[in-house]
Amino acid sequence: MHPRSDHQPLRIAVSFGVPWPTLASLLARQRAEEPQVPVRLCEVTLAEQLGGLEDGRYDGGLSLTDAPGSSLSALPLWRDELALAVPARSPLLAFSEVPLAETAQYPLVRWCTQACEPFSRLVDTLLREHASYSQAAYARSYELMAVLVAAGYGVGFGAKSRLAASRKMDIVMRPLAGDRHPLTTYFLRADSRMLAPVDRLIKRAQAIRI
Repeated sequence: MHPRSDHQPLRIAVSFGVPWPTLASLLARQRAEEPQVPVRLCEVTLAEQLGGLEDGRYDGGLSLTDAPGSSLSALPLWRDELALAVPARSPLLAFSEVPLAETAQYPLVRWCTQACEPFSRLVDTLLREHASYSQAAYARSYELMAVLVAAGYGVGFGAKSRLAASRKMDIVMRPLAGDRHPLTTYFLRADSRMLAPVDRLIKRAQAIRI
């Protein structure tokens, strides 16, 4: 492999569930402060992300997993929490914070297991521990989930910050009652690839708050 120039684009792999508005803020800051090192994003599955980091296809990654494997490091960046998406006229809006048991009375728009990892795994683990649900549909994107919830097919789970920004789609975000269920975005990198431009990108990311 040829030595990498500090002015080459950074290849960053992004898996499902990363907060896009926050990522947009990071990219804008990178362009303003270090325009000679652009960032090229690759939207991939979690498996593709981890494999690409291990074999050097990517210089870093953004993911919700904190257990990427023995050869990769995970640095926490942005903290969010799991929340509920409900239709604008749902009886669940009577709750300022919705008990998880109440959500089980409604069909659920689930996340596709492989396409939406690690987010789908986090949600499925929570549901197995607390309640059983009837399934309304499967979604591979926040947009489709929001469409199905707005149309009254059921309820869905998502990141609090992402759902709060979706009010114009005729869905409402409600926090979950009881224990909080954190969602943390991590920066993943190979232990063997400690690049100075990546270090600077991480510092910019850590300065951004959701």
